[in-house]
Parts: sequence; C-alpha cells; structure tokens
Amino acid sequence: MRRSSLLLLAAILPLAACSHAGGNTSADAGSLPAKVSDGPQECRPDALEAFTGKTADEATIKKLVAESGARNARVVKPGMAVTMDFRQDRVTVQVDTQNRIERASCG
Repeated sequence: MRRSSLLLLAAILPLAACSHAGGNTSADAGSLPAKVSDGPQECRPDALEAFTGKTADEATIKKLVAESGARNARVVKPGMAVTMDFRQDRVTVQVDTQNRIERASCG
C-alpha cells in the first residue's frame, strides 16, 4: 500500500508543479512590459536583392545589415545546419562555395 501511494505521489507531483494558481486576468496582461524600440528592428526585404552575386565579406555583410534595417546577419554556407526560427531583426544570407551571396532574406 505504501509503495503504491509513493508511486502515485511521484506521478502527480510533477503535474502539480506545472500548474498555475490563478487565472489569466486583465491585471496579469497589463503587467507585461511594453516593447521598447531603440533603433531599427525589422528587416526590410526590398533592400536585399541588390546584394545577390556579391562576395560575402565582412564589409558587404555590414552594409547589407545597415541597408536592410536588421540588427544582425546569419551567413549560411552550403550544407550548414540552421534553426528554423524566424526573427524580424535578422537577415539570413545564403552563400555558395565561393562565398558569393546566392540569396538574402529576412528572418
């Protein structure tokens, strides 16, 4: 009997730890911080096409980031594994084996 009680407790305890006491009230939603804008945040795809075919050196990538309005860049080489997360403040630059820009896109 004691062993089955311990097994039951062990199964229920993690579920209880994940529960939230209290509902989602308007006071909870109002306590979220406001989005702060401290410069360009969203990538503009219209500025990216001009870089296709150029060598992806440091100066070109910096210029691409500045003209697109993104905060940073991710350079993807052939066969490189990347995450599928989308970030509005990032530009993804795909290069070929000669380090030439094949495609640049927001995200």
